[in-house]
Amino acid sequence: MSARRLFCLLLTIGLLAACAPAAARLTSTELNLYGFTDYVPADLLAGFEAETGVKVTYDTYSTNEEMLAGLAANPGRYDVIIPSDYAVEILINQDALQPLDLALIPNYNNVDPAFLTPYFDPGGATAGRRPAFRNAKYSLPYQWGTTGIAYDATQVSEPLTSWADLWRPELAGHLVVLDDAREMMGLALQVLGYDRNETNAARLAEAQTKLKELAPGVIAYDADAPEAYLLSGEAWAGVVYNGNAALATRQNPNIVYVFPAEGAGIWFDNLAIPAGAPHPDAAAAFINYVLAPENSALITRDFPYSNPNAAALDFLQENDPDLYAAYTGSNASNPSPDALAGARLVKDVGPATSALYEQLWAEITGN
Repeated sequence: MSARRLFCLLLTIGLLAACAPAAARLTSTELNLYGFTDYVPADLLAGFEAETGVKVTYDTYSTNEEMLAGLAANPGRYDVIIPSDYAVEILINQDALQPLDLALIPNYNNVDPAFLTPYFDPGGATAGRRPAFRNAKYSLPYQWGTTGIAYDATQVSEPLTSWADLWRPELAGHLVVLDDAREMMGLALQVLGYDRNETNAARLAEAQTKLKELAPGVIAYDADAPEAYLLSGEAWAGVVYNGNAALATRQNPNIVYVFPAEGAGIWFDNLAIPAGAPHPDAAAAFINYVLAPENSALITRDFPYSNPNAAALDFLQENDPDLYAAYTGSNASNPSPDALAGARLVKDVGPATSALYEQLWAEITGN
């Protein structure tokens, strides 16, 4: 895929050992899925239910922090979760994920190898944080993407090129931003010239002050469907995930997606099985089902973030060339390595600092 060269820098590239082809017979009749809102196609869930006879209950969250809290408050409830990179790392360190039995998930071979051994879950590495589990694999990629700026070119006189442009006076009263402490505090830190994952309390307080200056011009805090405000015309610009921008552009080609000069956010969402999952056989079967080319292609159809499943993209090219062309032609869904050169990950900053991010953000939004 076009971004391969950059991911050789961002991810530790390697191949996992080949796994046995046959999955064990399912005995479970239900599956409890916990994922981001508006992120799993209804057709995918219905197809899995029809093929396996397993009934899926789908609970949702808006941020990784909400997921981590929900998982802690409901031990033994969920079978599959969809955490982002740093959240996977947190859960591994808490012994809160089951190692995956890849013999039950042969469709993992459909994933682009560049995404199989990321920093947060390197799998077959020979050294690492936890040598006793150095060969374990705890997650497989679902989607990846970026966080940037989307704006309506018919409403904004001068192109937006940086996070700092969000503070332009003419945008006040016409902004939608993500209700996500790490993304929003992170971009404010970048505007101030600090690291996106700053841990210094004084600098975090500066970032909060900067965001408080922006707050009067914000009409909505929405991490689920911020594109709706751009499409309605209520917002002229916003902080969005790349899939939100791609969905908006499908309906209004005047909506432009920008990788800010300070560096866009970049993230990798994953499928994982919590420790204590009540239906681990159904969980493995579900992950394998999602990674089948035709099923992963449904995700790109409905939620056009960036797809790490190489076989799914090949399937789209052959079976839905119009959708494939829209995907590959979108700088939001299919960014170039140059566009991603300055992208910045959200990283684990420890529980105390993470709580401080959440506290400072809640003081801004009033939630």
